[in-house]
Amino acid sequence: MEIRTRLRHLAPAVDHWSARFVDETSEQLTVRRDVAEAPRRERDTGVMITVTEGRGSAHAATGDLSDAGLSAAFDRARALARATADRHLVAPVVTDRPRRRSTPSTPLRYASPVERPVSTTTLAERLDLLRSACRSLTPDGGAHDPRIVDRMASLWSTRTDQWFVDSDGAEVEQAWSFLVPHLQATAQSGSVTQTRSAAGQYNGFCQQGGLEILERASFGSDGPRVAREALELVSAPMCPEGTMACC
Repeated sequence: MEIRTRLRHLAPAVDHWSARFVDETSEQLTVRRDVAEAPRRERDTGVMITVTEGRGSAHAATGDLSDAGLSAAFDRARALARATADRHLVAPVVTDRPRRRSTPSTPLRYASPVERPVSTTTLAERLDLLRSACRSLTPDGGAHDPRIVDRMASLWSTRTDQWFVDSDGAEVEQAWSFLVPHLQATAQSGSVTQTRSAAGQYNGFCQQGGLEILERASFGSDGPRVAREALELVSAPMCPEGTMACC
C-alpha cells in the first residue's frame, strides 16, 4: 500500500498514467543421482510505468523503488511519449479505457488457491522429498538398473505479487503461486540414449497452488513408470527405412 500511495503522489499531471509493481520470488531445487544440487533462489522487483500525453504513449521501467527512482521513471516515460507523439508509423487509435471496477478502498483482488504453502516446509524437508523421488526412478521401484544412467527430481516454486494502479483511481492486486514438479530418467543401451519425463520436458506439469499439486502430479509414485518407459524407448527397434505409403 505504501508504494501505491507514493506512486499517486509522484505521478505527473498527464492525460493518463498507470503503474504495475511486480515482486517475484522463486526457488529451484534439484536432486540428481541422489545428490542435491545447490539451491537456486531469485527475487525480481520493479515497476513498469506507462504515460499517455496528447498523441504519445510510452513506457519506462525501474528497479529503484525510492522516490527519486520512481520520479525518474515517470520522467523518462513522459519524455518518450512527447518525443514519439508525431512519429508513429501507424496513427494511434484513441479508445475509451475500460470502465473502472475498483476504487482505492475496494481494489480488485485475485490470489491463487493454495492449500499447502511451500513455506510450511523447511528446505531440508523439500530436499528429502526430492531425494526420495529421485531414488524411485527405477523400473520396479527397487534396485537400480545400470541402464538408467541419469535420473533427476526437481521442484520449482514461484510466488508473484502484482499491483496495478492508474490515474483513473483503479487498483488491482494479484498474487500468483506456481509449483512445477519434474521427474526425469535417461536410459542408455549401446549407442542409443533416450530420456523420459513424467509430464514432458521444460515444465510439463505446472499449476497454480501449493504442495497439494504433488499429489495431483503423482510425484511420489510416478518414478517407476518414468524409468520403465525410458527403458522401453531405448530398447525399441529403430523405425524402418525405405519408401512408405502415406496412407
